[in-house]
Amino acid sequence: MKATTFAALAAVTLVVAGGAYFVSQQRDASIADPWQRQALYPGLLERVNDVTALRVATQADGPMTMTKGEAGVWTMAEAHGYRVDFDKIRQTLVELASLETLEPKTAKPENYPGLAVENVEAPDGATTKSIRITAKAGDEVLADLLVGRARPKDIGAGVFVRKYGEDQAWLATGSYQPNQKPLQWLDRNVVNIDSRRVQQVTVTHPDGDTFTVTKPEMGSEDMAYASPVPKGQQPKPVHEMNNMASITDFLIFEEVKPVEDVDWSQPAVVSTYRTFDGLTLTITAVKDGTNTWVRVAAAESPRADGTEAFITENKGQDSTAGRIADQFIAADAVVATVEDLNKRLAPWAYRLTDYKSGKVTQRSADLLQAAGAKD
Repeated sequence: MKATTFAALAAVTLVVAGGAYFVSQQRDASIADPWQRQALYPGLLERVNDVTALRVATQADGPMTMTKGEAGVWTMAEAHGYRVDFDKIRQTLVELASLETLEPKTAKPENYPGLAVENVEAPDGATTKSIRITAKAGDEVLADLLVGRARPKDIGAGVFVRKYGEDQAWLATGSYQPNQKPLQWLDRNVVNIDSRRVQQVTVTHPDGDTFTVTKPEMGSEDMAYASPVPKGQQPKPVHEMNNMASITDFLIFEEVKPVEDVDWSQPAVVSTYRTFDGLTLTITAVKDGTNTWVRVAAAESPRADGTEAFITENKGQDSTAGRIADQFIAADAVVATVEDLNKRLAPWAYRLTDYKSGKVTQRSADLLQAAGAKD
């Protein structure tokens, strides 16, 4: 993306009719007349792969410092060094590099708050709403921008910005708004094991309460309650059983911290999720005040009898069994998955969503209802 050469300084002389005086008005040299779009940071698009550090700061949420480490993995210092979603880094940098100036706005500091392009740090204790984003390649600052409020689409759209350390504010293209909270940057994925692979789920409480749900057939999508049912009760509808198998589907966290920061010596609820194709996931959950924290471990387990034949017969078929078989993975892939999961998950404790936290700590009574109750 090449920047258009700025137009030369324009001097405008205003002659007042009938008067013996004139007022000359000289515009800032950086403002062309008529104005032409120009890249806010010329050449940045070609250097996004050189960026090794990205810092985003607001007064309300503080700074978020993200750096690229070994093998190109990004982490956030303020989140205990947890990994950042690289797609969000890339998208942010491309959007930043693609910004173009539409027209100059104020250069007066007293007018910055109206556009939300004031400095994040307010020396007089005032409230600020700007977002400062800084991109660096090593020690070289490639971009340092204060992002303000977006202009509504019905009046032309655009976003107000100001380069840090410069007086001139601009209306720029787009509606660029960097993420302002740590959770919006982190790679929130814990595990994603398709529920169609899950053969059995068992939940065990420290007081001895336990239950198991299983999938009777490899080609079925439905789980069944497999523990003893007390007299006068019956299992709840099948969708309640299926919900237990879906816990490992897109399991994400709301908060993360080092595993050693949680007291694991207290009584724990342990849930296991065993797949037909030979992977067992164990989730250990403990209470810390009002929150439930979990740690996750993976292990190899025996592949269910008939797994290879089921895959061979059904994989790629346009049928329920075919779609299930498509989710199964080879034995060597299970080994690699277990190694990857444990390496990635072992150092961390997670606070899951309230829904998933409730599922991993469910009791047998939660899956039972009075005999004769309608589904």
